[in-house]
Amino acid sequence: MPNTLSSEVLISRRFLRSVRIDADYGRVDALEGFVLQPSSATALEILAKHVAETQQRAFTWTGPYGSGKSSLALALTSLVHADKHIQQAARKVLNTQRGSTLTKVFDAVPGDGWVVIPIVGKRAKIADEIARSLDAIPHHRNAGRTVHNRNVIRELVSLAESPRRRGVLLIIDELGKFLEHSAKSGDDIFFYQELAEAACRARGKLVVVGILHQAFEQYASKMGREARDEWVKVQGRFLDISLVGATDETLDLIGRAINSERALHPETKQVAKQVALSVSKVRSATPDDLALRLDRCWPLHPVTATLLGPGSKRKFGQNERSVFGFLNSIEPKGFREFLEGAAHDQFSYYYPWDFWDYLHVNLEAAILASPDGHRWALGVEAV
Repeated sequence: MPNTLSSEVLISRRFLRSVRIDADYGRVDALEGFVLQPSSATALEILAKHVAETQQRAFTWTGPYGSGKSSLALALTSLVHADKHIQQAARKVLNTQRGSTLTKVFDAVPGDGWVVIPIVGKRAKIADEIARSLDAIPHHRNAGRTVHNRNVIRELVSLAESPRRRGVLLIIDELGKFLEHSAKSGDDIFFYQELAEAACRARGKLVVVGILHQAFEQYASKMGREARDEWVKVQGRFLDISLVGATDETLDLIGRAINSERALHPETKQVAKQVALSVSKVRSATPDDLALRLDRCWPLHPVTATLLGPGSKRKFGQNERSVFGFLNSIEPKGFREFLEGAAHDQFSYYYPWDFWDYLHVNLEAAILASPDGHRWALGVEAV
């Protein structure tokens, strides 16, 4: 019996786990395998230039689930860590150049880093979570005091303006969960406005980055028009930076995620060339090495590989799926089930119709309830 593809094809360990910035902050191994994509580098450049040249200090990064926002945030926090080994690892993965705007803004020397406050969202009051994180800072003067009813914004500003600190970097991952709690419980949304304004007015560096899957007002969609308008006004205090990777970036990441012991599979190169040629006819900005990127995604068929990126950005109800969530999924008709059952022959591919079957079996109900429902129904009828 021939070996199945599962014995030859593995998903890189880097893509088997998701990043959690509060738990992974301060770990060098959490940066291993991080790939700085052009869209992420642009986001960091925009952030650094605004901090260096304007008074803007409050930002949001918005992008679909699985687009690497948490990994990028972890790399940024590591850049200003007090430990020199963590700093060096961050400089390497971020490819920072001496004298660049990023290194000037987020300057840190061993033993003298920033105060970094990494928070992961939950359905709770954000002010309480910030207070708990402040209490965890060694020698913080308010440590041990009551969490509730504290002016945490004043504490953040005080830390940023302290001559002993180079700056304060507050990263709020999964900010949407805090916003959902505010919308449901009626908490004062103006805390976010006050936080953003305080960051912009502070004499020291107080940089706030919130990470979102969608815009502020989307979390207030069930509220009245007046309330939604207020939420839009609050988000206006934050500079929103879009983190949506191009299709070519997604292909590059897929190629890095899929490791094959059989490095050479020459029978697939011609297929990749044909698909790349077809893509280049309808896309003017096609990279010269597109065929190579597609072939590196084997055993995904090149057409399937091109579908995964755009497909992951569609919102099927509340079930956004990342590309790597799909690659690791044990759902019926998924990629792992294919690897465990397919023998390695001349054209061992996970074909586009395999991906169709996966969507049909696992996500059809959610797709039908989404804006793509009508087109999906037409497709099912046509097939």
